[in-house]
Amino acid sequence: MSLLLHALLMAVAMPNPTYAANLPTVRAAITLHLNAPAIRAFPMFDPVNEARWSPDWKPTLLGDGKVTSGLIFMTGDDSRTTWLLDRYEPAAGVIRYVNFRTSMLTTIDITVVPNGTAASIATVTYTRTALDEDGVNGVLAFATHFPTQGPHWENAINAALGADRNPSEHS
Repeated sequence: MSLLLHALLMAVAMPNPTYAANLPTVRAAITLHLNAPAIRAFPMFDPVNEARWSPDWKPTLLGDGKVTSGLIFMTGDDSRTTWLLDRYEPAAGVIRYVNFRTSMLTTIDITVVPNGTAASIATVTYTRTALDEDGVNGVLAFATHFPTQGPHWENAINAALGADRNPSEHS
């Protein structure tokens, strides 16, 4: 087959992609100062233990439900979000989630590192992309709202970590 004929066949066989250049992607991060060593703080960010500090967090785990890379779970009733625990490395203090809901795709990168022997620092970074025009307002609102959540997350996680350390105080 001639090179020209091969190129023509490839051009016909390959669909032309379309690009949605006006759909935003935003990145927002918070840094949390946690009152526990990284090894104790890290589990607070997995899909099971998050419920210990976030009472509205109620994931439905699929499959065997083991907290490991590849776990799929869902949240929400009216606007269901499907999640993939894409990376789960407790020894490295790294978690990555990917979630999808109508009109938006989000990645969440979390690192938890030691800050001395009795504390740690967590960084939570969201990257959210609108997938169509319906997602644009939600993505843009998220970019301004999420950074304000740092103090709430920090206080709630530290309270849960403190409750773990002093269970008699909450009996």
